[in-house]
Amino acid sequence: MKATDKTHSLLIAHSQKVLMAVHALKSGAEAWQRGDRESMARFVGEVANLEKEADSIRRSVTQELSRSQLAHSFTELFRRLVHQTDDVADTAKRAGEYLLIIKDLLLPPSFKSDIVKMVSMSQEAMANLAEAIHCLSEPSEHRIELAGQISDLEEAVDDIEFKVQQEASSLQLDTWSAIIFWRLIMTASHITDCIEDAADELLAYEEREL
Repeated sequence: MKATDKTHSLLIAHSQKVLMAVHALKSGAEAWQRGDRESMARFVGEVANLEKEADSIRRSVTQELSRSQLAHSFTELFRRLVHQTDDVADTAKRAGEYLLIIKDLLLPPSFKSDIVKMVSMSQEAMANLAEAIHCLSEPSEHRIELAGQISDLEEAVDDIEFKVQQEASSLQLDTWSAIIFWRLIMTASHITDCIEDAADELLAYEEREL
């Protein structure tokens, strides 16, 4: 196997592991929405385990890049790509931790629904990123299209975040609950920010290929 093929295989494996982590977070958020604490805790634990596995693959990518014969510009670009993608799993893990802390907080159903929507859109965006990484060696048109879809999803998540922030100002929460709830909202939104950052690295790759 050529060095580039091995690096690409590792990038694919890493992106799939991160996608699984975001999917587990979505399942955890849905369990939280329906009041199933046991399932929520199980899914949040799964996110944490998948984040560790993704981190291990990220280190393998970094090691492979350090001894590859790729041009320095591509080596650094792929290094940034895997780190940006890994940030997605880190952020998903943090969002899951906030879900565990806030699990007993009484919130209007619409707030829980909006947070689930944010995480669902994050999963869709991460699926697009994983697909773009998978077809890295193919013509660029599809990857550019996927990057555009990721950008649209990031904007949609930002819109929901703004809506929730506006409506949350009327909630009667104690200071500690308010802090954790705001952190959950911002962290859930930040997942798609990280995905878009990784997609931007792919666009940089396209520019180098032109």
